[in-house]
Order: sequence, then structure tokens, then C-alpha cells
Amino acid sequence: MNDLKIALAFIILTSISANAHDVGFRRLDNVSTNGLSMFVLYPTTSKPKSVDFGPFTLNVAIGGAMEDGRFPFAVLSHGSGSNGLSYKDIALSLVHHGFIVAMPLHPHNNYLDNSLEGQVENYVNRPKDISASIDKLFATPTFSAHIDPQKIAVLGHSIGGYTALVVSGAIAKTKALIDLCKSLPTLADPYCAPVLSGELTQNITVNSKDTRIRAQVLMAPVGALFLSKHAFDNVDIPTLLLVAEKDQELTAAYNAQVIKNGLEKMGQFTDKVIPNAGHYSFLTAYPDSLKATLGVIAQDPQGFDRVEFQKSIGDQIATYLIQVLSPHT
Repeated sequence: MNDLKIALAFIILTSISANAHDVGFRRLDNVSTNGLSMFVLYPTTSKPKSVDFGPFTLNVAIGGAMEDGRFPFAVLSHGSGSNGLSYKDIALSLVHHGFIVAMPLHPHNNYLDNSLEGQVENYVNRPKDISASIDKLFATPTFSAHIDPQKIAVLGHSIGGYTALVVSGAIAKTKALIDLCKSLPTLADPYCAPVLSGELTQNITVNSKDTRIRAQVLMAPVGALFLSKHAFDNVDIPTLLLVAEKDQELTAAYNAQVIKNGLEKMGQFTDKVIPNAGHYSFLTAYPDSLKATLGVIAQDPQGFDRVEFQKSIGDQIATYLIQVLSPHT
């Protein structure tokens, strides 16, 4: 049976790759009242060209015409202090496979302004950003008629994984994180820093399930807010958990393992360990000229080839989502 599934996935992957969609690009502002903006990548009939976005060059059609038809829709939640284009390879792969992809820039937790990192407001606001992004696409005539409402997925990396879990039905509690960090004061996971400094003290529950979401992909996700007994009881959609074998930021026992323990008993759960990958291996490869400046986010464990990994991980995610979002007979 597993061999059959692999064969079918390969057939789907190769057939779609042979008819890869060109990529359109738009920026949408005023997504919500908190100043949320986002990039939207989508299948286009317009001719793409090379466009520079800071250190990156993308082959896209700015403001290109939307292809006819209805397409699956994925929202990608970036990590703390980052942005959507740091996952450009994954996003482009999804569009090549026929997805519309929204990449919101989480306010005050991005590369321009990271003032809410580790704060209660950030844990509350991030899931709302995902729902607001979905609302915006459905309210935008260019896209609304082209989204398949039965095929909406969320992807998230690091705290973006936390974000995806919450909108998929997981119940987060800051008390779980606070108790963990206080009981293990030597734990170096970055979410503990505001606890140990006294900045994060408020006990809140975040319960922001968006029932429009039908699948989720978690990349090296934060899981420490889901340590309570019934945290995953309301998650009833397919989940792909991608674990970095050599994650240097998040301790597996309090993050990936917590999520696996909570979701594998619910069914519809798939996990995969990426050999030799680090926490930041899910980000696009940066130019050599920036690596010294960027530091750890541009670095991988010795022997790991991020460029080669990025050539395949987006295709793997797309193949998974196509499979689980397709109607089953």
C-alpha cells in the first residue's frame, strides 16, 4: 500500500511539473486594522520576468492576470523576525503546482519591526492574521472567484507553526510555556527568554480555530504552548509535521514531540524528520554576501545543502497537500 501511495504521488508530481504554472505577484495592504499587509503569489497567464526583491530575484508577473479556474489556497506564516519571501522557494513551488499562496507579514514580529517577539499580544494576534488574510482574499475580486473554498491550507515555520496549529484548532496556553521555562531555567529555547526576564507573565488561552482550513503543514514548529492535556482535541484536519533533525533552536521534547504525541492519536497525521537539517534550513538560501551579516538564520549543520533541499521541499509539500485536499471516494 505504501508503495502504491508513493507511486501515485510521483505520478501526480510529474504530471503537474510538466504543466507548471507561471507566477503572478501582488501586494495587498490594509488586510486588517493592525496594519497587516501580505504578498500574494498565484497562477497567471501573463508573462513573468526577473524582478529583484532585496537580495532575492523572482521570476514573476507583477500584477499579472489570474488564470481561469479555481485553485487550492495556502497561507504561509513566517517565523519570528522574518518575512514571507524568506520562504520564496516553497511559495513558488506551490504556485507552480497550481496553488494561490498568501504570505502575510505579521505586524511587530517581522524583519522590519520585531517589537512583539515573545509577548502575549503576539501569541494572540498571529492566528488572527491568518484568518484576516483568508478574509481579504475572499473579499478581493481578483482572487475570490478563483479560490476553491474546500481546499484551504495553512503552513507555518517555527512560531509560524504555532500560528498554524491554533487556526487549525489547537488550544494554546501561555501558562504551559511559563511553567516549563520556570521549571527548567537552563532551557535555551528562545521563547523562554521573556519568561525568565519577567516580560511574559500573563496566563492566557488562545483558541482561534478557523474552520475554513482543511490541512496544515508544520515546519520546525513551536509546540511548548500546547503542553496541556486537551490541547489538540479540536484538531481534525490532515497534518504534515516536518522536523529538523538538528534543530538548534527548539528542544524536540517540548515542541515537535509534544505535537506528535498530541496529533498522531487523532489520525490524519504524517511526520517526517529531515536528516541533518537545522531550524533555519526551511528558509530560502541566502546570497553568500549576506551570510556573515545574517548569522545563524543563514547557517545549516555541516554537510547540509540548503540549496538542494529547497529545490525539493516545496514539491513535497505541494504533493502532500494535493493528496489530502483532494476529495476521497
